[in-house]
Amino acid sequence: MHARRAFVLQTIALAAFPAAAAKRPPPPKTANIRWPGPGHALHGYMAIPGGARGAQPAVLVVHDAGGADAFTRSLTDALALAGFVACAPHQLASLEEAVATVRWLATNAYATGRVGAIGLGWGGALVERVAAAPQTQLSAAITFGASEAASAGASVPSLRLNAIGQLSGESYAQTLSQAIAFLDRHLRGS
Repeated sequence: MHARRAFVLQTIALAAFPAAAAKRPPPPKTANIRWPGPGHALHGYMAIPGGARGAQPAVLVVHDAGGADAFTRSLTDALALAGFVACAPHQLASLEEAVATVRWLATNAYATGRVGAIGLGWGGALVERVAAAPQTQLSAAITFGASEAASAGASVPSLRLNAIGQLSGESYAQTLSQAIAFLDRHLRGS
């Protein structure tokens, strides 16, 4: 009798609150990692979708001028929750380091070979330089808060958005949703 009552109450609760019925994806698997750079090792933070089956598209998250911080890591985690293998280098200092990171992500065992990049502030200008680089392995680029002049010459689909770190609440959620939809379209073809 008790089990039946619990079942009925749960069914009523799920009918009344459909959001409770939606299953949340498992948290991403995260780690501090190293990968080969131009003549030296690069270091960063990586998040892989917790429930992923097989390889997923990858996204490079390039920090603002101050280097990777808690916001950069939380954005990396949000991308993994959306189904992307995401990597945020601790500090990228040059175009060569960014290109080496894109190349490494394109060949990573967890990734499909399709790589997007997101740049925050200063990192947006670096992402646009990678997008304009000859023979880039980048498939899509998103810049948050980069200057208008920075986008000239991009050879991959690009999206420019307002600085996401300055947004909150619904504005942040809408901007992140727009970025994820753009990445889905250009990295998964959906």
